[in-house]
Amino acid sequence: MGWPNFMKRSETAKVLKLIYDQQLVSRTELAKQAGAAPSHMTSMVRRLLKEDLVIEAGFAPSGGGRRKVLLQVNPNLTHLVGIDIGTANSRIVMADFLGNVQTAKTFPTEIARGQDFVLSKVHEEVRCVLEQNPRIKGIGVASSGVIDHATGTVLFWPKVSGWKNVPLKEILEREYGLPVAVEDSTRAMAIAHRRFGGEKRLDNFVFVSVGMGIGSAIFIDGRLYVGHKGLAGELGHTTIDETGDPCSCGNRGCLEVFASGSAIINRVKIGLQQKATSSLVDVVKDDDSQLSVENIVAAAHSQDRLSERVLSEAGTHLGTALASIVNLLDPQKIILGGAVPRAAQGLFLDPMLRALRARALQQSLNSLDIIVSPLGTEAAAVGAIIIIASQILSNYGELSSLASRQPVKSKSS
Repeated sequence: MGWPNFMKRSETAKVLKLIYDQQLVSRTELAKQAGAAPSHMTSMVRRLLKEDLVIEAGFAPSGGGRRKVLLQVNPNLTHLVGIDIGTANSRIVMADFLGNVQTAKTFPTEIARGQDFVLSKVHEEVRCVLEQNPRIKGIGVASSGVIDHATGTVLFWPKVSGWKNVPLKEILEREYGLPVAVEDSTRAMAIAHRRFGGEKRLDNFVFVSVGMGIGSAIFIDGRLYVGHKGLAGELGHTTIDETGDPCSCGNRGCLEVFASGSAIINRVKIGLQQKATSSLVDVVKDDDSQLSVENIVAAAHSQDRLSERVLSEAGTHLGTALASIVNLLDPQKIILGGAVPRAAQGLFLDPMLRALRARALQQSLNSLDIIVSPLGTEAAAVGAIIIIASQILSNYGELSSLASRQPVKSKSS
């Protein structure tokens, strides 16, 4: 790209990453954050603008004097694909480089049909997107399994057989010849929320996803905490009753057994088998596979006692677990995501808050904010896109080849 000698590749990548993370930033603030002389930063930005890696995107609010021009990574630098492989449904989104969604599709995962079937469906959808948009230069993947994010391997998937030590990153990179990032779906949702949900200025918060399983993502001092082995955040597999029912992880009495979407469905099924009075009898008839969190919530809104009780108990168990998080980490905010809090709202959240307030330290609760994420079902896929975009920005070689790389087709297409 003909950069002057003083512009080292690593320095360029660092500056681009700073601009990307800040979303909108002035030259003065950028120089301060990079620890560079203003004149040097001005030269760097001039070159970045010339190469269309960065654009000017408006002005900072006036504080008197000349208004500062804000910089932004070029959203049209390239396009990216985000994949969210969930237990019930999977999603494919295509977005610009900043994560703004252009197209999205949801389809049933059919996880019980095995790894090969699921991956064949993912390949089919990815090929369609690649054929329609040859400018795609990276793929981000969010998975509900337990992920080794350093290698992009699905170590195992609780409640799902056939997904042990699956090298997902390697499989997709070999198939498409594109850079791939793989991350846990809850962490991906948290990253998307931090970028698009208003949490950019928060340094210490916990994102808790309650879907068919339960996971969490922990931000400490503005950084995602992944732990020694990269496995931090498995909130669903913390024990809340040592004599409780067996969990798919091999333990007993895990939170996931009591408060997840699958636990809610299972407990309603048990109630129906025990002949509890419920309007859901008409929904299920002879096929209890028709039960879902959504129709349980609908029944509860119609004063179905069984549904109300199960949702309330699940919320209470989650509140008990969240009290331990509050007492241990003292976060600024807890953000709830996933299908259960999104669908159930007060039916689930009110008992959760009562349990949390009864068990957490009052001093921590006084300044704690708890919200349901406003982001929709595409959050994990969007978060995966942000992860792969960040990796591309950190790799100068990827940046230098974006303009010249030819459209990529699947090797098996």
